Amino acid sequence: MPITLEDLDGEYQVISETSQGGPFVVNGDGTTLIKNGLTYRKDDKGCIWESAFSVIGEGKVKIESTVDPSHAGANIYILDEKGNPTKSIVTYKSVLDAKSVDGKIVLSGIIEHGNESTRLMMKKL
Repeated sequence: MPITLEDLDGEYQVISETSQGGPFVVNGDGTTLIKNGLTYRKDDKGCIWESAFSVIGEGKVKIESTVDPSHAGANIYILDEKGNPTKSIVTYKSVLDAKSVDGKIVLSGIIEHGNESTRLMMKKL
């Protein structure tokens, strides 16, 4: 059965793994709530994440996230589209695979940013 936008509503565990590591790793791990295809949260480093989700086909969900590190600690940065550390807002876009595992939605995919790739998994709680 296809996943709808309404099916996405709920709380998710966010797990990310960045390819390069180093001092400027994008780390948005934690939990987030999707409601009407939108999320808003502040991670444990102080970065503000806002995301929009849309179902674009069978088993495919588009994600567009803006990350604002300006309120995070002095040594916390994110990577811009060229791979440079920045305190400015950056937008990341990707298409995630959506599937049902044990009756719960799991979204997973790769987000490219600069010279790095982040493997993202969101498991509905």
